[in-house]
Amino acid sequence: MKQKLIFSIVALFCAFTSQAQSVTTMWPYIYPDFQEGTVYFKDHKSLQAPLNVHLVKSTLHYLEKDKIKEADSGDIESVHIGRTQYYVSDKQLMHVISGDSTKFLAELVVADFSAAKESGGAYGSSSNVQATRKVTSMDIGGVSIVNHMELKEKKDAGTLLPLTRKYFIVANGKEYPATRKGIESQLEPNQKAAFKQFVKQNKIKWKQPDSLVLLLNFFKNH
Repeated sequence: MKQKLIFSIVALFCAFTSQAQSVTTMWPYIYPDFQEGTVYFKDHKSLQAPLNVHLVKSTLHYLEKDKIKEADSGDIESVHIGRTQYYVSDKQLMHVISGDSTKFLAELVVADFSAAKESGGAYGSSSNVQATRKVTSMDIGGVSIVNHMELKEKKDAGTLLPLTRKYFIVANGKEYPATRKGIESQLEPNQKAAFKQFVKQNKIKWKQPDSLVLLLNFFKNH
């Protein structure tokens, strides 16, 4: 059963990672195009629309006819795009790898857009600078819009953006960076010995999501 769970996590993670490999200066999104999905808001309302995750700040964009708009992350409870679920933490969307609304392992993916604006070479071409300004303008209060088809037509002209991936455990109303130091620093003194023993017994590998997910078992019992 444990092997099946790990296999499912690895398969889902690999599929999600492959989608993020085409993130460029012209198309700084996790998905190659907007996908049908549902946004659940804190006021119990919902929105069904074509959705995508904008990786400058890991925020949610949606289509209204052919206009791209940004949802206010502070109003969002969760997002479902296909089989993938997102929760919001610190106004950023985190991809849920495993778990439920009370305890889960999540991945935060953010594109290093500063490299596109500051470095020379391919990033420094005038067309890319114009695209950069056009895309980042959507971050202003979530009210600016961009024509979807216009942006899509230019996506292949962009240069690949480096991505930063960070993992978090969300449990018991707290958010823990999924690192040894990040978790230990927030534990109560009487939990630290048990945590060290748990990490040793389960041979936690801190850079592997299929290993990090085992940490959820620790928080179920402590």
